[in-house]
Amino acid sequence: MTVAAIILAAGASRRMGRSKPLLPWGEQTLLGWELDELMRSCVDDIVVVLGARAEAVRRELGDGARYCVFNARWPQGRATSLAAGARVLGAGGRATPDAIVVVNVDQPTRASIVDALVTELRGSGADAVQPSYRGARGHPVVLRGSLLGALASATEAAQGLRGVLAAHPPRLVAMDDEPVVRLDLDTPDTLDEARRLLGVQGPTGGTRTRGG
Repeated sequence: MTVAAIILAAGASRRMGRSKPLLPWGEQTLLGWELDELMRSCVDDIVVVLGARAEAVRRELGDGARYCVFNARWPQGRATSLAAGARVLGAGGRATPDAIVVVNVDQPTRASIVDALVTELRGSGADAVQPSYRGARGHPVVLRGSLLGALASATEAAQGLRGVLAAHPPRLVAMDDEPVVRLDLDTPDTLDEARRLLGVQGPTGGTRTRGG
């Protein structure tokens, strides 16, 4: 099974007060850490969709910038970035992946969680799978490659990923021992818990660029 991932990292991070992709995360940035986790997982292909502060994010990623694409329409909503990432996966001679992992930069996850969800998708007849924690839906979402066109056509008016999942209800995978799946880094007060759950150190005074 070929697996692709779309990381949505285009937002302005207004509530956080600083760029979420560039948040210090151990010895690197949050986005750099997320790329490393996806590379450790079963994911074969990655697209990172950038918008706000795109050039600063590219510079910080170093070699990881090769995964990045720029969405000029990012101020119009997250659905435009989802569609942009999906269109990249469907272009340039790429074969349609069997599974697509959708990751929001402010909802970090571990490689083991991605692998477990992909395994669940492979063994089920569902169009999509999504983790749950104590009854609440979590992240990331993994969809069958047959839904690539629906993702590429996603709009804010149709509620983006939520609209796609409404048409193709995901199979919920209980992960009550994985509070990571409920993380949502909206404001600075959420960072300490997220770092603790993921076993990541806080700021150390500098970050390590990928490939640098």
